[in-house]
Amino acid sequence: MEGLATRPLGDNVVTLEPADTTNVDLLVQWTLDPIAQGPHKQAPDMTEDALRILFLANQERRYFLIRRNADEHPLGRFYWRAWRFTESPKEIDWELNILLANPLERGKGYGAAVQRLASDYLLALPETRSVFAFTFLANVAEQRALIKAGFREEGLLPHSHYRVHRAELSELPCLLFIKPRCA
Repeated sequence: MEGLATRPLGDNVVTLEPADTTNVDLLVQWTLDPIAQGPHKQAPDMTEDALRILFLANQERRYFLIRRNADEHPLGRFYWRAWRFTESPKEIDWELNILLANPLERGKGYGAAVQRLASDYLLALPETRSVFAFTFLANVAEQRALIKAGFREEGLLPHSHYRVHRAELSELPCLLFIKPRCA
């Protein structure tokens, strides 16, 4: 993912700032905070140093700090991850993942703005086949945000094309949302 969004991406609501040494400690703090994780995510079993390496050097994912444009207040963390589900190494399906750290900032449209901004950017890349996200069936707010961002519900995981394997996906039912190139 060299060269992919090395500068901030923004619209009139939010800016996605690539993770770097100036913001990584805040990303780590939120990731380890159960309140920031909210009711639908879990703090990972990782050290602060391991998280810093993940956020700054992972070759499969690109991490960002979410910043509200109105007052430049940091809101949370976001990443996209490249998956190759087809035989063609040139076709990428991008997974989106978001965390709004302050529960009082949720439900205000920031999640939809972030996911719309990122998906529009990724869908403009020639190698993109689709952009997708999944969320627990109980996470109705996230489902609304994805639909507002232009995604469509595809049904429950597992899915025949989007073969994402994670422990948390076997614990509770998850819904898949996609935004294909031709949407």
